[in-house]
Amino acid sequence: MPELRIGLYILITLLLAGCGGIGDAPDRRIVTGTVTLNGTPLEGGVIRFLPQPTGPIAAGKIRDGKYEVINKGGVPLGKHRVEIKGTPILPDDTTGMSLGEMDAATKPAIKVPEKYYKDSQLEATVEAGNAPFTVDFELKD
Repeated sequence: MPELRIGLYILITLLLAGCGGIGDAPDRRIVTGTVTLNGTPLEGGVIRFLPQPTGPIAAGKIRDGKYEVINKGGVPLGKHRVEIKGTPILPDDTTGMSLGEMDAATKPAIKVPEKYYKDSQLEATVEAGNAPFTVDFELKD
């Protein structure tokens, strides 16, 4: 019986103290929005939110000018530097396609000016809340 009490005591202590797990992770929020380049929706790309000054990076795909960052609960709350880069656009359905067919059907990446990903000055501050947080970006050459 004393072993049970000791085990229970250890379990309660660990639960109260935490073990460096989920409780240490930053609070996050799903972020959605649109990305346009010279008034046209960015057909394909990637968007990255880099916490300032440091923290875990969150990223999502841009497709037809829309993005949604949902992985691991979304983007950590707070101020971020944002990077946006064009990527090649795969067909919607690649089922049964050979690598050569996929390559032929893939559209090349739209060139996004370096000022939006290399040393980007884009910023976003993600605030606490339950509904998705919306941030739109209008890029220009």
